Amino acid sequence: MPLEVAATTAIARIESGANVKFWKVFCEERTFAVLVLASGIFVGLGVPSIADFLRPWALHALFLVIIFSLVPFARLPANDLIAIDRDILRIVLWQQVVLPCIVIAAGVVAKFPDSVILLMIVTACSGTLFSSPALAEILGFDRERALQAMVLSTLFMPVSLFLFLSAFIGAQANLDLGTYGLRTLIFLVAPFLLLALYRPLARSMSDGATRKIGLASRWATILALLVFGTGLMSAVSDRLDANPAKVAFLLALATSLCLVMMALTIVVMYRFGRREALTASIVAGFRNIGLGFALVGEMVGPDLAVYAGVSLIPVFMAPLILRLTMAANPAAMGDNDKCGNREAQSVF
Repeated sequence: MPLEVAATTAIARIESGANVKFWKVFCEERTFAVLVLASGIFVGLGVPSIADFLRPWALHALFLVIIFSLVPFARLPANDLIAIDRDILRIVLWQQVVLPCIVIAAGVVAKFPDSVILLMIVTACSGTLFSSPALAEILGFDRERALQAMVLSTLFMPVSLFLFLSAFIGAQANLDLGTYGLRTLIFLVAPFLLLALYRPLARSMSDGATRKIGLASRWATILALLVFGTGLMSAVSDRLDANPAKVAFLLALATSLCLVMMALTIVVMYRFGRREALTASIVAGFRNIGLGFALVGEMVGPDLAVYAGVSLIPVFMAPLILRLTMAANPAAMGDNDKCGNREAQSVF
């Protein structure tokens, strides 16, 4: 009997500790941020008037998202941000060159219409999602490698996107080089140029000032993302009323492409090590489709606005599910807590 009581007590303590850890993660800043962003999506769908009001400001908000998302990177050494070695080049070329070829071939074989294949191209050529390094850290993968791949793939994205869209120019596309170049300057060149100008100032600041600016930039990112995500739901809401089956198809397409690209990456990269393969799968699967929408807009057809909107659902929900799942696993969270003193690079 004493042994049974002791075992029961031990199990109860473990469960109690796991519950405390779960609610601690549930209430912390990053989890709360994702809950706010996810609620914005459903508010935009449920109250179309709010989404319609914010729709004209969506791209302005995305520009601010990019600016504020880069602020926490300012104090990192240059080698942590940009690394052009064999391993990074392998990941980025796979992501930005090989995967688009596979995706296009799959679309042609499946006899999808040009409008759908163009959406698939935008997905496969978009850079890595800015929150991917945080996702890699949550899962215990290589955060630094994911960060380097994210930066390089984002910088390579305009070239890959333009080349593949030009090579497969469907009836639904009207790609204007001047407009594309201007949007690239606004949404990519300008933010990274501002980051380069801000870096010397950031590196001269005290740690206290840096923490305050980092906190302010994260919440500014959350607010801007909230405006962007809710505004994009206007197009989704309109299409949902007119053709709900099409919206469901686009959501399934975005989710399937994410999962397929992750699975293919694991298979191909596994020969270079399990951790490398899993890190590369996060980088290759979670794409910044919102940035792709900013660069090409309606030039590939009206469906891209709807597609970019529905793609936010798995993008915002995945970090929340991962964080809560990891919180329910005390061992995994224990590993993750070792990274707790690192400067957060994403609201996720």
